[in-house]
Amino acid sequence: MSRTSLTLVLADYAFLFASDINRSFIPANLNRWLNKAQFEANDAGYYQQLIELFSARPSSSNSLPLAALRGGRANSICADPCYLHPDRDKLRLFYQDLDISMEEAQALCERVQGLFDEFGARLTVLTSEQWLLELEQPAEVEFSKLEGLHGQTVSGFLPKGATERDWIRLWNEVQMALFDCPENQAREAQGKVPINSLWFWGQGTLPDLKRWLHVSGGDEVLKKLAEESHSLFLPDASTYGQINTDNAMHVIVFDKQQDWQLQIETFSQDWLTPAFQALKHWQLKELKVIVPEWGCYRLTPLKSWQFWL
Repeated sequence: MSRTSLTLVLADYAFLFASDINRSFIPANLNRWLNKAQFEANDAGYYQQLIELFSARPSSSNSLPLAALRGGRANSICADPCYLHPDRDKLRLFYQDLDISMEEAQALCERVQGLFDEFGARLTVLTSEQWLLELEQPAEVEFSKLEGLHGQTVSGFLPKGATERDWIRLWNEVQMALFDCPENQAREAQGKVPINSLWFWGQGTLPDLKRWLHVSGGDEVLKKLAEESHSLFLPDASTYGQINTDNAMHVIVFDKQQDWQLQIETFSQDWLTPAFQALKHWQLKELKVIVPEWGCYRLTPLKSWQFWL
């Protein structure tokens, strides 16, 4: 089957495009090709856009069912560690690049576990920055998704619904239990921010999903969506040449702890350059490059031949 469409999702790449200084790391040929593309701005986050790519039909729901994608049961929610920073009379939420070890995560989890007993809930550390709270009964509130709240004030995003007072009280109790605890004292001594709160979110069920003929990338949520949609998932695909089917999606996650220039050049060499050549030879009908929290670049064969750009 000929290759006719390819969607590349560049997770955590938005900071490169949004900053004039960071944009200098983008090679000239990559900038030239992207300038040929039709661009549509979209500030939606990675998980939201990923779920939309798999959704069989548009959804107006503001909830992201990440708990289900993390393997939680029907009433599970995400309870992710975060840092609340007091800013005059407001609290700002920070959840990215917290540098939490698994040992710290387990110790902090144990410190607050008893607070969830009255809810009949069990807190579990999945990864150092992804925790799951399994409830016996539905929460009966609407939580705000964590994605997109980094650096934002939290006042307009607290739980809303029948039991909102209970959840806000629990949220405050978690903060008190973590305030100045030994684990956070050690973090601050190392120059790290304290983990002084949890953010509850990610409830709900998955929408009806559509099948992709090829899905690849090293992301567990992507893998789960591929499984749930009966899509073919190839975790080891690392170059454009390994895609030999229509309706393909590949996710590339940027790691800020690794060599920035090398990662960008590898993406350009292994994916964008051969895809662009395939467009020019009409072997590829459409290429979409999605940068969550930034926008989508759409390239077609005709666009690839615009020599004046």
